[in-house]
Amino acid sequence: MTVTSGLSAPLVVVVGATGVQGGSVIRNLIESDKPYRFRGLTRDASKPAAQKIKDLGVEVVTVNIVVGNEAGVRDAFKGGDIIFSVTNFWEHVDREREVAEGKLMVDAAKAAGAKLFVFSGLPSVSKLSSGKYTRVAHFDTKAEVAEYARSQLPTVDVQAGYYMTNLDGPLNFLSPKKQDDGTYLWSVQGDPNSTLPYIDMDADYGLFVRFAIESPEYSKGGGTIYSYGERVTSPQAAASLEKLRGVTIKLVPVSQDEHRANVEKSELPPVVKGIVGDSAFVSEYGYYFGLELSEEQQRVRTGLARKPKTFEDFLRANPGFFAA
Repeated sequence: MTVTSGLSAPLVVVVGATGVQGGSVIRNLIESDKPYRFRGLTRDASKPAAQKIKDLGVEVVTVNIVVGNEAGVRDAFKGGDIIFSVTNFWEHVDREREVAEGKLMVDAAKAAGAKLFVFSGLPSVSKLSSGKYTRVAHFDTKAEVAEYARSQLPTVDVQAGYYMTNLDGPLNFLSPKKQDDGTYLWSVQGDPNSTLPYIDMDADYGLFVRFAIESPEYSKGGGTIYSYGERVTSPQAAASLEKLRGVTIKLVPVSQDEHRANVEKSELPPVVKGIVGDSAFVSEYGYYFGLELSEEQQRVRTGLARKPKTFEDFLRANPGFFAA
């Protein structure tokens, strides 16, 4: 336990401290042998999650990070040496709003004189696919914020891998869908042997942020870190679920045209239809476009404070997940 109130320790300001990513950052930094002061930002300090981090010694500050509350955000960031920032596209499904709020936080971090800005970004699918896939809004917007941040202050982009919890999520186009007979049908686009960078976000995302903050290579800013526990194919994930949950999963290949047609017939909002419809970029290029396979990224992985969880580790640690 390294939480301190000593002014010689760096103050880490964590946006979304009661959420999955922010909470993971706090917990993993607390496990470090280096001392830190923490300020956790949340819109609702009365939530049980806020009380939990307060009990750990985290200063909890209520702030609404929206355009129009620039002064409030600057006050919340004041004195921060390290800022961890995350945006939540799925809260509002608005491209312009996500970019505006991300840039607002960059500006507030710069005004605070932060020495390091750590952002939870994603690759620019539009650019990296040379314009083939242009509707993956939440990837492109985060890439735009990260690019802006780099132009303003020392920044590390710690990109968030594919949440293991997505497999039990609401978007049945991308996850196994339970049938009336209790079995599961999993529609898979493109190459079934393409991999996704699975990560237990709650447990392990903060591992990569901790590395960004404590590694001499990244702590002064610059670079991108691609977080994941392991690279997993759909057949491998299905096999793990069958083994550890006792379910039956049938994988069904679906063409891109058929997938897009199914999405267009759905009741999803237009922006979400675009995102889900263009999700085939993963099969063609990879979630991280293969950038996670570089020698530099392998050095990151060997430098982590501990090994991140595999998918089967996650399933064993969370017996209620995907319970039959």
